[in-house]
Amino acid sequence: MFAEKLKFFQGYVRVRLTGYAPERFLNLCSNRNILIWNLEYREEHYEFCISVRGFRQLKPLLRKTKTRLIILQRYGLPFWLHRYRKRKLFFGGIFFCGAALYVLSLFIWNIQIQGNQHQTDSTILKFLEENEVYHGIPKSRLDCAALEELLRSQYEDVIWASVKIQGTRLIIDIQENLATNQTAEPAEDAAGETAPSDLVAEKDAEIFQIFTRKGTPHVEKGSQVAAGDLLVEGRLPIYNDAGEIVNYQYCSSDADILGTTVYEYEDHFSLDYQDKVFTGATKKSWQISFFQKQIRLPFGNHHFRYCDKVTSELPLKIGESFYLPIVLYREEAKEYVLKEKTYTESEAKALAENKLAEFCKKLEQKGVQIIENNVIIVVEGKTCRASGSLKVIEPIGRRQKTEIQQEGQMENESDRTDNQYTN
Repeated sequence: MFAEKLKFFQGYVRVRLTGYAPERFLNLCSNRNILIWNLEYREEHYEFCISVRGFRQLKPLLRKTKTRLIILQRYGLPFWLHRYRKRKLFFGGIFFCGAALYVLSLFIWNIQIQGNQHQTDSTILKFLEENEVYHGIPKSRLDCAALEELLRSQYEDVIWASVKIQGTRLIIDIQENLATNQTAEPAEDAAGETAPSDLVAEKDAEIFQIFTRKGTPHVEKGSQVAAGDLLVEGRLPIYNDAGEIVNYQYCSSDADILGTTVYEYEDHFSLDYQDKVFTGATKKSWQISFFQKQIRLPFGNHHFRYCDKVTSELPLKIGESFYLPIVLYREEAKEYVLKEKTYTESEAKALAENKLAEFCKKLEQKGVQIIENNVIIVVEGKTCRASGSLKVIEPIGRRQKTEIQQEGQMENESDRTDNQYTN
């Protein structure tokens, strides 16, 4: 492959060899390391290919062997350039395209977000635009490390972020904490040290399990807590021999806390519904986005009253990572008509069960364990209703800053402790 490209750029010709001693001529070419290829014998003459540089070395060999060469075809870049040497606009266009591609390579034309589940792409893109990171931003204005820190500080559930530039594409790779905030990394203060923090109840619950690694627990298994109640305190009292609090040691609380909570569930829908019946008629239309300006092309418009639209995005790019500021959108409209239908009782209950199963699946994806399902599905007249509650076990702790006790407060608290011992 490389040899073929080298031959094209150097240029080569296909020639016909005739005369008194063609075999001697070929031997002399071999002795002088003149490369020939695709050699063929045809009716008392030879045909072969030779480079332009090698062709210029043949004159003394032709004279010595009394042979003659006839050029049949010319190949390669030098001949192509010579053929179109008077087309100045054509070469100007090539130069202009090369310069335009170089200028476009200095900007970001595609932003790709990976790893996000809680936060949608549109939400993150809107946040980036508010912080002056947008399609078309110059690469020189991007600080990947600062952008990573900005994403982690804005979204509490983002525990890791990576930002890198590939070609004209900005790749943002994030990792979200799918559990609750209690397992999130503790915040750091200005000095870079871990700030003291408590774990408090996120909602009303009964403590199902608590395992404390750091901090002072304030609840135990079976305790009833309300939203905001202190679960684990990031402050450890230090007592003297008299049992008085003389100081506190602060830390970032760390514990696994599960609580039993109840989710209320309510859903209802009518047995009468409109079903889509597709007619088979389709219509395709095109849009083009040029520097974020969308233009609808005049052909392909439809006049369907009801239709489903499927839009495909086709970004123009060179290779894998050199995206251009041009995007084609293909929209396919499929016509349908509405037909009045009615669910049977069994169909309605099956649909309600599917909706409930989907709701439970979303809870389980968040780390929630369902232990009781008290949802009842009934059909009343023209309405199917599902109502009840789900008893679950889930992490309930969230992190908040620990209040730092001053010296006077410690003395008052010590006095209160002494009074308790006296009484």
